[in-house]
Amino acid sequence: MIQKKTKNLVSCVALAVFGVSTPVAVAQSKVLATSSEVPVSNLAIDVFGQLNYGMMFGDSGDGSEHFIVDNDNSGSRIGAKLKGDLNGTSLTIGAHVELGYQQNSSSKVSLEERSISGEFKERHLNMFVSGGFGKVSLGQGDGAANGNIERDLSGTGVISWTNPALVGGGLEFLDAATDTRVRLGSAMSNQDFESRYSRVRYDLPALGAFKPTISHGVKGGDDVTEVGVRFSGDFGGKLEGALGYSVRDAGGVADEIETFGGSLSWLHDTGVNLTGAYSTTKDDSPVNPDADFYLAKVGYKVGKHSFDIHYMKAGDLVEKGDSAKTLGAGYVFTPLEWFEAYAGYNNHSLHRSGADFADVDTILVGGRLKF
Repeated sequence: MIQKKTKNLVSCVALAVFGVSTPVAVAQSKVLATSSEVPVSNLAIDVFGQLNYGMMFGDSGDGSEHFIVDNDNSGSRIGAKLKGDLNGTSLTIGAHVELGYQQNSSSKVSLEERSISGEFKERHLNMFVSGGFGKVSLGQGDGAANGNIERDLSGTGVISWTNPALVGGGLEFLDAATDTRVRLGSAMSNQDFESRYSRVRYDLPALGAFKPTISHGVKGGDDVTEVGVRFSGDFGGKLEGALGYSVRDAGGVADEIETFGGSLSWLHDTGVNLTGAYSTTKDDSPVNPDADFYLAKVGYKVGKHSFDIHYMKAGDLVEKGDSAKTLGAGYVFTPLEWFEAYAGYNNHSLHRSGADFADVDTILVGGRLKF
């Protein structure tokens, strides 16, 4: 921990973005507000990042290949968080800046394109104010329901994430008889609401074990509104869950795209854990069928080791009647707080009336290093 004093909040942000080691805390500082000084205390800067690379093996009806990938279950990134208390008030102000950088994303590489150049993309460009009223955030960041299909206490999320198409999503199901191809990433998705976009978000004060949130913003030119609630507690072990709803005003024939769903995860003191999730999406377009997603996961945690077996199903994502299924297993070894090694296997299948698609199989072995 490095102790340091700064003159104003702007200089702190500059330090965070341009090279302060993690974490940096500032015991007392001041910021300028027009012509007068507003004292700020407990000013803290946390600079962070991670690299997450692995070797992926993919096999489909078109053949098999190996890839060096950035694991899109939790892609490589760098960022900084800053917050400080406004003296004389009960308010805390802060900012969250985070950029992702992925070369050869595991969800995008394919047999035809094994190397994909990376580029920085904004994940969070967000400022907030919080107090007894809750927390208000403004800028690019998570919608109110983002992540609510993905509550998971198994400890295997880095390899067995709730959305299996993030590993191998660029590979294709092939019906050799008709030469019909369907991308795994198109046929399988957990439909986890609207992710990150420019929005205003309000996290209400906790209501016991429940934490409600609402947001409204713009994504791709469309208005988006979301509501969500997360909850946690003890029930013969640790319990976490969430529910969410989003509506996106897409216009045209589709009109509004609505998504509803949630997840629930339970971790027993023995290390045995169970996780389930469900989501459904619908709109008014007759050529875009309503789609559903289901997940069931059984896991076990002991010491530095985490294991899981999972089953997922997505229906009607590409065509009505489609049924994509994933059956797999994952293992994570965490020898250090800032490093994980992992390995996982998934078998993906796509069933469609009148078609015979070859399965897609993926294996991913790699590691995530946090700093």
